[in-house]
Amino acid sequence: LTTLQREANRYYGFTAQQTLDLVQTLYEKKLLTYPRTDSQFITDDMEDTARQVISIVCRQLPLFSGVSITPDIARVTDNSKVTDHHAILPTVQLEKQEVSALPQSEQKILNLVGMRLLCATGEKHTYAETQITLSCESYTFKTKGKTVVQNGWKAIEELFKASLKTKEKDDPVKSLPEVHEGDVLDSVSASVTEHFTTPPKQYTEDTLLSAMETAGNDQFDDDTEKKGLGTPATRAGIIEKLVKSGFAERKGKQLIPTQNGAALVSILPDMLTSPQLTAEWENNLTQIAKGAADPGEFLSGIEAMARELVRTHAAALDGKKDLFREEKPSVGKCPRCGSPVHEGKKNYYCSNKECAFVMWKNDRFFEERKTAFSAKIAAALLKSGKANVKKLYSPKTGKTYDGTIVLADTGGKYVNYRIEVQKN
Repeated sequence: LTTLQREANRYYGFTAQQTLDLVQTLYEKKLLTYPRTDSQFITDDMEDTARQVISIVCRQLPLFSGVSITPDIARVTDNSKVTDHHAILPTVQLEKQEVSALPQSEQKILNLVGMRLLCATGEKHTYAETQITLSCESYTFKTKGKTVVQNGWKAIEELFKASLKTKEKDDPVKSLPEVHEGDVLDSVSASVTEHFTTPPKQYTEDTLLSAMETAGNDQFDDDTEKKGLGTPATRAGIIEKLVKSGFAERKGKQLIPTQNGAALVSILPDMLTSPQLTAEWENNLTQIAKGAADPGEFLSGIEAMARELVRTHAAALDGKKDLFREEKPSVGKCPRCGSPVHEGKKNYYCSNKECAFVMWKNDRFFEERKTAFSAKIAAALLKSGKANVKKLYSPKTGKTYDGTIVLADTGGKYVNYRIEVQKN
């Protein structure tokens, strides 16, 4: 599930929760197997079913029509790597489903699951890799290049990527000139270039899910079943809770910590922000399941830790309440001072208290034209100074028309607007 959520975010921009909701819906429609799994394998007794499903995928999903593979099912069968549930697969019920009748979002998930199944069982992708080592003035230089021998499953992946609106950029394959051991190269050009390191990129849900999946894994016992932070079934909920609680916000695909999120991390004790605590608890639960540890002692330890945390940190944290503030979404930037503009109950106001910029929702200009001054219109006015609006009412003619509202701010107490009529 986590792998599917990551790829759905990377290829389609779906949040982890959206993907979980979609696979749950497809499961309830009997088109996908049980979704809340952390396995990427199936059991040995599912080989015939897998072959049947692969055939159905190639017939029923238009993206893969015409694809013909001889599946190597053995590559995805491993009883030891299937715990409660096997990998997510389309079901044989897909044969009876009119795929075009499904919502586009559900079709995308089916295509993604189908693509991974075909790639996982398709022909091997093989290539020849060449490494050249050159010596010059006592310095050694190395370079590598690849030549594809058999495209194999990569052809299916490329077919899938070609169907995306936003094209994925693959790393270009670097080919090398033909050289032989002992060759001497003359007239080689050389130049010195300057480069700078870049800071780590902000997390997307794809990269955050990956980090959650592997966080603290070196601290878990080898036989601990659940590793990382959360489980495939709960990671989406954890991310959504952070967003809804105001500790993180989405900007495009990126997840950005808010001021309150950064403040929370800065004041929490280290043991609560480290995956080591999760590892210790999961290791203890594994031992309890084996009968090698006492559950009562485990619970008593948690209670004692909670009491100690409250006793040690409660008073210190009480004085840091001023670090937190109510996070308000920004509608845009103030045209006068550049500060964020927030939406209030009756207006859109500049967050800078020394700035008098404010746009009133009940402004006479909008009321006369029987148009609600929505946040969408406000955002457009703040971004470009203009907002295209349909069905503006004309008090003179009593008719409606399409026009462009222009922000005509002169810096005074009140903000003015004017209309530009759209000409056909």
